[in-house]
Amino acid sequence: MGRPLFLILTMLIALCGEAVAQPSITAFPLESALVIDGVHEADLWIGADSAIGFTQMAPFPGQVSSQRSVAFIGFDSLYIYVSVILYQETEVLAKAMNRDVLTRGDDAFTLVIDPYNDNRSGYGFWTNPLGTQTDFRINDDGRSIDVNWDTEWRTASTMHEKGWTLEMAIPFKSLRFKPGADTWGVNFGRIYLANQETSYWSGTLSDDFRISQGGKLTGITVPSSKSKLSLYPYVTMRYENNEFTGVSNKVTPKVGGDIKWQISPNATADATINPDFATVEGDRERINLTRYELNYPEKRLFFQEGNEMYSTRIKTFYSRRIQDIMYGAKVTGKSGKYNYNAMNVRSLQMDDEDEPPSFYTTARVKRDFLESSSVGFTAVDKRNDSSYVTSFSGDYVLNLGETWKLTGQLVASVPGDFLSHSAWFVRFAKENNFYHMHVRYTEMGENFKENVNQAGYVVDDDRREVDMDLSYRWWIQNKIFNYIEVGTRNNVFWARTTGVLRSWNINESVEFYLQNRFSLTYRYNNEYKLFDKDYYNHRHTFDLGYNTAEWSHAMAGYSFGHNFDRDFQRYSLGGRVKITEKMAVEYSGDLIKFTPDEENQSTLINIISVNYNFTNDLWIKLFAQNSTSSSKIYFYGLAGWRFKPPFGALYLIYSHDQEAELMGELAHADAVFLKFTFPIAVIR
Repeated sequence: MGRPLFLILTMLIALCGEAVAQPSITAFPLESALVIDGVHEADLWIGADSAIGFTQMAPFPGQVSSQRSVAFIGFDSLYIYVSVILYQETEVLAKAMNRDVLTRGDDAFTLVIDPYNDNRSGYGFWTNPLGTQTDFRINDDGRSIDVNWDTEWRTASTMHEKGWTLEMAIPFKSLRFKPGADTWGVNFGRIYLANQETSYWSGTLSDDFRISQGGKLTGITVPSSKSKLSLYPYVTMRYENNEFTGVSNKVTPKVGGDIKWQISPNATADATINPDFATVEGDRERINLTRYELNYPEKRLFFQEGNEMYSTRIKTFYSRRIQDIMYGAKVTGKSGKYNYNAMNVRSLQMDDEDEPPSFYTTARVKRDFLESSSVGFTAVDKRNDSSYVTSFSGDYVLNLGETWKLTGQLVASVPGDFLSHSAWFVRFAKENNFYHMHVRYTEMGENFKENVNQAGYVVDDDRREVDMDLSYRWWIQNKIFNYIEVGTRNNVFWARTTGVLRSWNINESVEFYLQNRFSLTYRYNNEYKLFDKDYYNHRHTFDLGYNTAEWSHAMAGYSFGHNFDRDFQRYSLGGRVKITEKMAVEYSGDLIKFTPDEENQSTLINIISVNYNFTNDLWIKLFAQNSTSSSKIYFYGLAGWRFKPPFGALYLIYSHDQEAELMGELAHADAVFLKFTFPIAVIR
């Protein structure tokens, strides 16, 4: 018995530690700073190593990229510099000008760096031929991507008859890295939209942003360890005339801000005082055909550093649970094989929700092991004068080679007994850019949601659940088809307490993407739900799209079926187009009709936005949406100027909100909002 077990463990360790030859590039020491204008200055890179010979990840993995790319990377005492020449036989395609929208709809280039050289975490810097920026944190060897993370960097691009070129300058202070290290992980990626080609310098990746499958950057000299202190104060002025709350012609000034102390290159402390919960763009209306709470992204500066560490499947910390904050502090960093984040926040009284002031405390530690795997522990506590809730969570990510993954998590919470206030899952997956397969088993106690949702995000509890997903994309690329993708997503769960069947859910889909740029998609859903009684729902969905692989596109959809004792029909229409080089228009319409409709929930939602970009960091946006079921109309106009991107900005916003109240009368709310933030480097 002992010998077979030993052999199995040996094979698992071998799988986890398997490695392939990784290419390397030597960082080039630049004698003077680059002028970031998107023009490759060949004379400054004489003698520099270059990254060439990109390999397709899709559509034909392992084949040489159809387009030639040459990338250079260098440094001085303050910046990492990248200069790239991207040759292209066809027209360069670029439309997106909005920051932090990770999209494959343009020709694009991405730099992936792993400053800790740990094969599992790093940073991504994505840009298109218009110089539009998207930056993001990468964790768990590409399994977790946090696009809400922002940092300071510069990029510029130019288009020419042979393709396009770009330059980047990334300050060392924008990154976290191991002091004294001279080897980082690195990769360069490219999207060539004409044939939907994705290629990487390091070879054939199994999926985007796989840190462990990247190359190595050698010879880099990082700056000496210096403590840095930066302030991010803001001032807002709000004029409000609100019939919903009875506020009339009120002017409210507000000041606050954030403090960031970079203790060392691999440790940062943050503090916040009276941060502004309001964002410059409101959350969009969405039709919700479930009975579960919707999830929205976090946009506040204080939560950005380290928030990705809490992206476990059973989400015990959901920062948007904390609304208005009095003050808070946290520390984030990495020491050896340990990543850590600890935070304490004091919230304000929420009178409209009968929520007393509370302290939220979190702590998260992850330890790296094997080639690209990790194990983590999380503690989350919320308490006030009358109550407290605490949760403890352990999780693991075991990367069993290039495509096999084993993940799991165990969460316990107090007060309450262990079984009814705990949850766990285990998931086994095989996945890459072409296919995905996973099987997962989950258990949740009947009182788990009540506890954990004080600070976390859990949609349901009291379940023993099995779910399984399968999908596959065939890159056919003949005269008719570009690709065909099929998928199936299924789950079933029973009440943990009684064993009664509570739900099953079957989802099937097939998509045909044609060479003429049209796409056809069919999706089928069949589900059973037990709430106050038995519900049998089903839905057929047909979508017709044009050019959906690119930024400019159009879509139309039709759904029909049965939803919680009502028949329904749903019509959707949407699209996005550039009217001029600087003006973009986007529209989406969603009409749903219920039969019968005793609660008057049939509605038409229209959303239209118009963006005019003078530059990537100076723009005007007009946004309007309405929902007919509640006579809701929402409009805002925004003028934005990021004079010191991404954090130094000036916003002027006007908003109008109109909605029918309980008695059926219309109420209005108008506001003018001015926000000014200015980052200040106190100690460099």
